[in-house]
Amino acid sequence: MGWIDQRGMRLGDFNRVFEQRLLNRPLPSFLVIQLGSNDLGILTSAELFSGIECDLLRLHALYPALKVIWSDILMRRYWHNASCGQAVEKARKRVNLRVKNLVLSIGGCAIRHSNIRAKESNLFRYDGTHLSKIGNDIYLNNLQGALEKFMTPGGQIIFPQ
Repeated sequence: MGWIDQRGMRLGDFNRVFEQRLLNRPLPSFLVIQLGSNDLGILTSAELFSGIECDLLRLHALYPALKVIWSDILMRRYWHNASCGQAVEKARKRVNLRVKNLVLSIGGCAIRHSNIRAKESNLFRYDGTHLSKIGNDIYLNNLQGALEKFMTPGGQIIFPQ
């Protein structure tokens, strides 16, 4: 079990970061991917989905035994690089739906974070972008609950259902 992250990571960083972290380590059984929030407002939803699709299909071709788990791009109270927060929110929903469907089609799973909503200010830090301690606890609880369900033989493929 390990955690691969990079603060401020963008779509173009994914392959390099994953390959670097994989060096001298065995391939994990599961890979939870949450990617794209820093690209919303810069790329269109079609561009973002196309890039994620390319990366995920490459990952699936190179590592067919790896179970890919898509973790939805979270809501935010404030989107950097966005002139219209409502447009970014629509793009976020569109990307999440398309990526979830892609991941399910290649045998993966998906985590929805319907309990993390932008209107609940206590879930976010003062910047409106990053999660507060409470928000982070909820996020990590979502990941734990999802992984427990996904590891159960014949279990769910979308969490929560």
